[in-house]
Amino acid sequence: MPSLSQVSSKSQQNNMLRSIIQKLPYVALAFVFVMFYGGPELASIEERHRSLAEQNAQEIIQKKTQASPIQTSQEHSPQKRDKLNILTLGGSVTWGAAIPNRGQSYPNVLRDFDKHNVTNLAIRATGSDYPAQCISSMFRIEEYNEESTYHPEVPFDVIIFEFSINGMSGFDLLLKRLQERFPDALFIYIDLWSLRSGAMDSTSARQLVKEAGGYVYFFGNKGTPLLPFEFRDLPKYEIGSKTNSPPDHIMQLFADDTHHISTYGHSLARFQVKTIIEQYGKIPMKPRLGSWHGGDKCRSWFEDGKVSDSLQIIDGAKLNEWDKEKHKFAIELDAPRAVIEYTHNGDNEAPINFQFMTKSIDKWDVFSGLYPPVVVRITPAVEKIENTQEIVSGFHAESNGEFHPNLKLISDTYRGPGDGWNFISSVNKLMGLRHYHITSVEHGGMLKPGKNYIQVYTLEKRKNPFRLTATIVCEACAQLGWKDFS
Repeated sequence: MPSLSQVSSKSQQNNMLRSIIQKLPYVALAFVFVMFYGGPELASIEERHRSLAEQNAQEIIQKKTQASPIQTSQEHSPQKRDKLNILTLGGSVTWGAAIPNRGQSYPNVLRDFDKHNVTNLAIRATGSDYPAQCISSMFRIEEYNEESTYHPEVPFDVIIFEFSINGMSGFDLLLKRLQERFPDALFIYIDLWSLRSGAMDSTSARQLVKEAGGYVYFFGNKGTPLLPFEFRDLPKYEIGSKTNSPPDHIMQLFADDTHHISTYGHSLARFQVKTIIEQYGKIPMKPRLGSWHGGDKCRSWFEDGKVSDSLQIIDGAKLNEWDKEKHKFAIELDAPRAVIEYTHNGDNEAPINFQFMTKSIDKWDVFSGLYPPVVVRITPAVEKIENTQEIVSGFHAESNGEFHPNLKLISDTYRGPGDGWNFISSVNKLMGLRHYHITSVEHGGMLKPGKNYIQVYTLEKRKNPFRLTATIVCEACAQLGWKDFS
């Protein structure tokens, strides 16, 4: 048994040790232990440090393999990954319009401030119909974006939608395609609204997201993010009114145009989405990667002015930057007739849809569209388009404000003369969207393998020429049971 003097001496050594530790940096700890406790204790410390180093190395390897193309685990781990792969889809709000700095839009803040990998595929003036048919093509284009973190073999953990303003046609197809490709992704729907014009009824889209295990954030809700905030029940405010103007707590959510959301609104959306992910989302450590089921072949030149290699303008049209301030492009018909060549590389006949600009002055007046109605016909050989001017002249309308009698009004849309011709109206199919200067999608016809010639005839002169913004060929849509958007 140690003597009192030995215990006292040991106590003094321990006190001295504590004093030195408080004064010395961490890198000198090994030297202190050698002086007071000798070599065996140091060897033990070195072994523990070596074990920790090996553990850290294993954790680094694990983090790198989380993004491996081979993703099979379906189990949710209690561990949480700091960096998630997030996809955002929507219209001009998610794109970042009407705020001084697009870097302050909610997708960019999730990327730059929260340090997630965010792929933002939002398209201005576009609803869910285009991504529903073209989502795999949109990803293929994103692969060439040098600033993007997107990788085709890395599954998304979170997918965020915003379509309540621009329209939700085909949203069920979009959700189904994303479920097939990213079966473990967490879906979040932002039910956005415009102070100036409200929003579409999103009940169906919200229900589909919830049935898929996702969540809905009602924009404007500043409390618990899953609580409803039904803007449709708010008073009918009058912008600029002295007596019925929106209160400040509502105005601060929106940009100066009272249609898009403000920088503060983006900050609120980002905070609430982040809260949903962190508090309610069950993110697998190794999400699975599914199939595109044949995919699609689409090309939109609306944002960048780049036309597909499969398409060539033969006559009567030109690619034009029609909105130079916002940099929007379209193929414009600058003659009564246009011919466009399209090469279909598939082995089978395939439907093609067209995306084009629409806007009406009066949503109740089908004649008030800013764009002319057209008829379209697709033929597989150039010789078949000769003398079609004589065929079309029988129903071509003059610029007298009325349609030719051969065109009949059916349920607010017009139908053309048949015989292989498809009618495309300048009027949006959804009455609630007719006021907006946005795109719409209609069926154009059937493509044969090889070269096809698309004939487009303007039926009436309007303020603007017919503006074509994208071509859509979707093989996966047919495989998933989807037939037509018109």
